[in-house]
Order: sequence, then structure tokens, then C-alpha cells
Amino acid sequence: MTHETKTMEVPVAIADRVQTLIDAYEAKEKFNAERKVVVNNFLAMDGLSCEMAVYSLPQGELLDTLRFVYELSGTNSKFITNILSQSRENPKKVLSDAQRSSAKSLLFNLINDPSVVSAMKEI
Repeated sequence: MTHETKTMEVPVAIADRVQTLIDAYEAKEKFNAERKVVVNNFLAMDGLSCEMAVYSLPQGELLDTLRFVYELSGTNSKFITNILSQSRENPKKVLSDAQRSSAKSLLFNLINDPSVVSAMKEI
């Protein structure tokens, strides 16, 4: 019994778009896996250690973790949305001290939110 495989030629633009979608999906999965490890480490700490770890995060990791936890929490905070939008538009811009402090505080509060803890168990 012989199986014959038939291939179909697709326009380059479609193939490129499909590959872009695949790459984006893989990047998002990698991002989520990395952030899941970070958040699980925070959840495993006692309150003070977790707070100190959150406050010692560099800006890039802070924003990535905040984005991940914010999506998990399902909350709707204009402040977080604004910070994440600004960082996406201009990734090299340094947050102000007030923005950084508020972002760290919000991240710490979100990590300790019961909705995030239960969402992490489901992932």
C-alpha cells in the first residue's frame, strides 16, 4: 500500500502571514511559560520576601510580569493599561519613580489577589 502526498502551492504572502502567526503564537507561549515560573516563585515566598523580590525587579521584567499578572487577574486598571501602552510604544523610555513605585505596588497586590492565585493553579 503506497500513500501519495499532494502538496499545494500557496502564494508567498499567505505563507509568510501563516509563518508570522505561528511565530507569534510560539513567542506568546514562551513568554507565558517564563512569566508563570516567575509568578509561581513569588507565590511560593512569604509576604515580605515576595514584596522585596517585586521591588527589586528591573523595569523590563517588572513590566513583563505586570502584563502577565494583569491579564490573569481580569481587572481593568487604566493606570496599568497606560503604563503598559507607554512601554510598548517606547520600550527604551525609563519609567518615572512614581510610575515604577506604583507599578511595583500594583504587581505585588495583584500577585496576592485570590483571582490570580486560582488562575495560576488552572494554568
